[in-house]
Amino acid sequence: MKRVLLPLSLVAVLFVIASCKKDSKKPSPDTGINLSLNATEQQQAAGDNAFTFNLFKTVAASSTNGTNLFISPLSVSMALGMTANGANGQTLTDMRSTLGFNDFSEDQVNSYYNKLVTQLPQLDPNTTLKIANSIWYDKKFSVLPQFIKTDSTYFNARVQSLDFKAPASVTTINDWVSNQTNGKIKELLQEISDDEVMFLVNAIYFKSTWKSKFDPANTRKLPFYNDGTNSVQADFMQDDISYNAYTDNNVQLIELPYSNEKYSMVIALPNENKTLADLIPMLNSDNWNDWVSKLSPTKRSIYIPKFTFTYSVNLNSTLTNLGMGVAFTKAADFTRINPAGNLLITKVLHKAYVGVDESGTEAAGATSVGVGTTTAQQPMLVNKPFVFVIREMKTGLILFTGTVNDPTQSGL
Repeated sequence: MKRVLLPLSLVAVLFVIASCKKDSKKPSPDTGINLSLNATEQQQAAGDNAFTFNLFKTVAASSTNGTNLFISPLSVSMALGMTANGANGQTLTDMRSTLGFNDFSEDQVNSYYNKLVTQLPQLDPNTTLKIANSIWYDKKFSVLPQFIKTDSTYFNARVQSLDFKAPASVTTINDWVSNQTNGKIKELLQEISDDEVMFLVNAIYFKSTWKSKFDPANTRKLPFYNDGTNSVQADFMQDDISYNAYTDNNVQLIELPYSNEKYSMVIALPNENKTLADLIPMLNSDNWNDWVSKLSPTKRSIYIPKFTFTYSVNLNSTLTNLGMGVAFTKAADFTRINPAGNLLITKVLHKAYVGVDESGTEAAGATSVGVGTTTAQQPMLVNKPFVFVIREMKTGLILFTGTVNDPTQSGL
């Protein structure tokens, strides 16, 4: 049986603009703030989720069959969003189209990202969500002040010049990523090539507890059928808990809320006689919105495998396939970073970590966009492979997406 993996999914949500004092509410010590999206913001969230599924499926199609996959589409979107503020012409058009933001002004897009950075961490006092951005550039490279101002203002980006010829520069950037992800992603960069002059980096860290926790005493070994026939022995959490569910001929959806029901994990399990290969083509915004709209509360015994793993990927070919290939070529236009031009994206690197146990979930994602000169190189039993996402429950914005093909795998 052919198995395909999908990127893990997680969700995020926006809030009203911080400058509108009458809409800016202080978080409750018990429940945090609530999100309220206007029509334009909801359309932007829909665009973000469309990018999520496009990225999700493209990464999955090129991944090694049978291995787990996990990414944070929000992290990738935010790192590319910062980079797009330095793009011009066709390069900018293609990047915005790929990200799902063609119908919005640059100001609207930047304000949207600013809401994510400032408001998402305040939704739930029992959930730790950290979103951090940074720009690192070679001390010999000249950067337009407006580019720095835009990204530092809207993305709260830390900006620092380094000596890219010194090996310590890689360590400095990696240490920043490690600190922002609570040590879960320690080595995003391995080296700085001779022609690279800038890195735009996003890091996201998430940790929360289930609203209904699993009793560790009930955890037991059960078979997980990772290819439909063969199995591995995995640790399954089991309990009679409250959750949301939906089933049709193609999919079984299980939603497990975290803490104060501001975030949740949604598992999409192929229905009987279906596989991930059958389910993946169905993953788009229309189907997803239809499925989650039909989730309804239930309480019965459930078995879910524990899993912990890491995943890393170079997204150059993925993003090229999604329509922004010009950004990786000599035809790229990043004259709003440096007016002399001759810049392109060298590599988009992404790493992610996820751990799911009886208490809850810990997840982290980091994305680096390298910029270089044009001479650079480029009883409900979840016992078979499934897709899962982490989302903000009110708006449906997805933060993470992924698949589990083998819960006993620990990484690449």
